[in-house]
Amino acid sequence: MNNMSAQSRKRIYLLVVSMIAITVMSAFAIVWMQQQISRTAQNSKENEAKLADTVRKLRYLDERIATLHQPVVLQGKVAGVLRPSLDDQLVWVNEKSVATGRAYALSAPYEVSMDLALLDIDAKR
Repeated sequence: MNNMSAQSRKRIYLLVVSMIAITVMSAFAIVWMQQQISRTAQNSKENEAKLADTVRKLRYLDERIATLHQPVVLQGKVAGVLRPSLDDQLVWVNEKSVATGRAYALSAPYEVSMDLALLDIDAKR
């Protein structure tokens, strides 16, 4: 060991210290990454549970909507109110605007409407 120079000993000592420091820092980095993975997995689990709950609620609402829009249910709601029109019957509808500004019965088609479906864009050209 006497035949090694002081500069060689410093290099070996520096190499050993560097290897120990890199090993310790790598161990801390691995532990930190495992904690991050654990947190991400927990957040994913919570988000999947929320998503499953939302999907369950949406399916329930879809079932309710489908049930309420069945022809039998709709007929039952208007059972005593509606009747078939007569052949010689005239129906007059007065022009009426509601609070939203939409005109539902118009005297001339495409005359006044806030609804884009009723606008005649080609008439202005």
